[in-house]
Amino acid sequence: MSNNNNNSNIDPSIKEKKLKEWFDKFDVDKDGSLDSDELKKGFKLHANIDIKDEQITKMMEKADSNKNHRIEWNEFLKVASDSSSHEIEDIAEHWLQYSTKPIIHAPADVPSWKLLLSGGVAGAVSRTCTSPLERLKILNQVGHMNLEQAAPKYKGRGVIQSLKTMYSTEGFLGFFKGNGTNVIRIAPYSAIQFLSYEKYKKFLLKKNNETHLSTYQNLFVGGAAGVTSLLCTYPLDLIRSRLTVQVFGNKYNGIADTCKMIIREEGVAGLYKGLFASALGVAPYVAINFTTYENLKKVFIPKDTTPTVSQSLTFGAISGATAQTLTYPIDLIRRRLQVQGIGGKDILYNGTFDAFRKIIRDEGVVGLYNGMIPCYLKVIPAISISFCVYEVMKKLLQIDSKKISYQS
Repeated sequence: MSNNNNNSNIDPSIKEKKLKEWFDKFDVDKDGSLDSDELKKGFKLHANIDIKDEQITKMMEKADSNKNHRIEWNEFLKVASDSSSHEIEDIAEHWLQYSTKPIIHAPADVPSWKLLLSGGVAGAVSRTCTSPLERLKILNQVGHMNLEQAAPKYKGRGVIQSLKTMYSTEGFLGFFKGNGTNVIRIAPYSAIQFLSYEKYKKFLLKKNNETHLSTYQNLFVGGAAGVTSLLCTYPLDLIRSRLTVQVFGNKYNGIADTCKMIIREEGVAGLYKGLFASALGVAPYVAINFTTYENLKKVFIPKDTTPTVSQSLTFGAISGATAQTLTYPIDLIRRRLQVQGIGGKDILYNGTFDAFRKIIRDEGVVGLYNGMIPCYLKVIPAISISFCVYEVMKKLLQIDSKKISYQS
């Protein structure tokens, strides 16, 4: 595609002359007008662009002002003169915006490191800002297990009172216990998640020649991105959980020490406790999260524009709350599976489904939602900040994920 994107710098007479040359090349039968077949073959021959029949129909409808099912020179000039240049690729891009399905509406080729950096920074910033509530959520989730390291006095207390107790018991740094591990985990996790989502999304869009993903496709792509990032970073998530639940005792002293002790006491498989439950929760959570966010952008954001900071925060909050509500029980189960067995304590649950059954039996259905309130208070700002920072990073790194790409 031409790099000339400033239409005002092109002499109108020169541009009109070039456009007439293109019109004459498209007009194979030299009758002074173009039919749909000439238009389709012309773009294929001179720009190597395949345009679907339904797109050609829309393009004809846009230009055919006298409704004779043909495009005369003056009609061609009226549409093409507003393109960014007289190059045939720019004419096609401009004209195709009036079609319901542009050729390929996918992220243009962007260096992976830019997507990784954007996602990593977004994850690290959002999790650090919400660390106290994240820790409180986990302590509530595992409180019924009566672990020696985790304080049972957090059970049944309000959020504010629990945070006060956390501060009086452990000081200011208690708010951020386990956050170093969380940032080390969430930075690559978020980076891989956003990168995977963009890459999987681009693959499907180009494969199906679509403008945007359907809801079902978005769910699939989001779920795949979630599982991809989970598999790459799961041991760090488990280590973070073990460090987070320590209150009265310090069985583990840092990431490396925790990793060594888990392997020594539970084997390498211990680093993957709760993986199945995590996959069951993460896949739908990320799928719903991205799908909700993308659909909100589609409805409220004008085409080819990026959301403002306030819009990103709002859409992220709605997306996070929706996803968390629908997947919270699985998140609670995976946390319990991750921390059981600490310090030689009994293994309470024999897998995901056994945990689900026993929690309902011992604590009732409400037990599946222990820690839900602090989770809401944490997830809503966390996802808001994450999406917002990601959009800001894309702007700073000049990532144009909406630009039409003609590359095969």
